[in-house]
Amino acid sequence: MKSVKRFLSLILLVGILFSCGQTNQDKKKRTALKGTVQAKPLKEEQFERRKAIDAQERADSLALAKVLDESLKIAIENIIKNRFERSYDAFIDSGHVVNVKVNSDYFFSTNQPHLMIRRSDRSGIFIDVYSKNKNQYERVLTHQEHINTYVSDTIRDINGDGLKDFVVNTYGSTGCCLKAFSSVYLIRPNQQSFSKQVEFINPTFSPNEKLIRGVCYGHPGETELYKYKWKGERVDTVEYIYYEKNSKGKKTGMIISSNVRPYDKGEKFRKRLKALPKEYRKIEGYDWFTGKGY
Repeated sequence: MKSVKRFLSLILLVGILFSCGQTNQDKKKRTALKGTVQAKPLKEEQFERRKAIDAQERADSLALAKVLDESLKIAIENIIKNRFERSYDAFIDSGHVVNVKVNSDYFFSTNQPHLMIRRSDRSGIFIDVYSKNKNQYERVLTHQEHINTYVSDTIRDINGDGLKDFVVNTYGSTGCCLKAFSSVYLIRPNQQSFSKQVEFINPTFSPNEKLIRGVCYGHPGETELYKYKWKGERVDTVEYIYYEKNSKGKKTGMIISSNVRPYDKGEKFRKRLKALPKEYRKIEGYDWFTGKGY
């Protein structure tokens, strides 16, 4: 009888253990299933958010295009005038206002007037330049810049040909190091159209020499200087300047002049200099190159 009781007790114990095991497994399955169910709405929420952002961007783009059309109508109404100016706010909706400036003048030439339409809103700066031919305008330049990177724009001779060019100055919103950029549009000899955009980082322009000197992107005391020369609407590399380092990565005290940066291939010339050429000591960002004060 005792043997039967022990046998029944053993069966009951095995049943309990099996039941507990099943319960734990069920809990794990429910937990995993619960996580899976939660992940799906999260992806859907991200997708819906992205759709909403895309839809808003499309709406903003259409609204800005409409504002440009309206400003062109104002310009055409005044096309007989070589000089005129109009500023106003275009209200798209309760939270979207576009500041508009329509301006015609001899910006780039004493012989040829240009129309400049500038739109600015919560997202950025939009600049369109038109040449005037008889009774119509032809767009010859367009530039868009994010509101967080735009610094200024200017009209000045950049390449030393005696004609005024258009330059947009920006500053990078991400990154670790010195990152001032200039987007240059050279006006062509016809004094109507412009070259394609030529972008420089941390530049110092020297129109009299037809040169651009500047600081490359990199940590203070660890990056290179550059010198470019204008050749028509593009630039040629004159040289890169950087500190010579030994096999352990330590500066030797010498300066290297080369047609390529230290990590680039295809070197044609390499000169070892005892000191940095004086022509670089007055450029913007010189202290960043030396690393002094950083």
